[in-house]
Amino acid sequence: FVSKSVVDELLKDPSKVKLGGEKKILTVLFSDIRGFTSISERLTPEELVEHLNVYLQSMTDIVIKYYGTLDKYVGDEIMAFWGAPVEMEDHALKACRAAIEMMEELHKMNKNWETAGKPTLDIGIGINTGDMVVGNMGSASRMDYTLMGDNVNLGARLEGTNKVYRTHIIISEFTYEYVKNHV
Repeated sequence: FVSKSVVDELLKDPSKVKLGGEKKILTVLFSDIRGFTSISERLTPEELVEHLNVYLQSMTDIVIKYYGTLDKYVGDEIMAFWGAPVEMEDHALKACRAAIEMMEELHKMNKNWETAGKPTLDIGIGINTGDMVVGNMGSASRMDYTLMGDNVNLGARLEGTNKVYRTHIIISEFTYEYVKNHV
């Protein structure tokens, strides 16, 4: 789940996706819907899936637009990262710009849903930049190209911290150092 330009780059050099992990400086983004349980209680399962798929499609399109790699969906949570499998110098900036556009797009979707009498969504986004291990992890029968490490966990914690501060996007001081002259 990467942009066409990333696929083209990997086709030129397939060794960029190797078995095992590699330590790199990357940027990770976590996004999660607030109050998802209460929303799911108001909709039929079919309505919930349709509503969630519209949201996930829009958010994923934005991640891909900014050359991010969609790692996974965990229920209503999105995990994405920048800087692998193809290296990019401005991965922190791309992640921040994606987060800003995600919030802008959500605002538009909420207006349409409100008009249609459908539940609106509120999200939190956490972004962190630092050393992470990226690669194919799992077993011989089922592998995922994913990230591991304390800096990944910090990104997830920052997403949850939005609840405390009633904010929507929180970046770490490490990400800030990469983007402070642009964002």
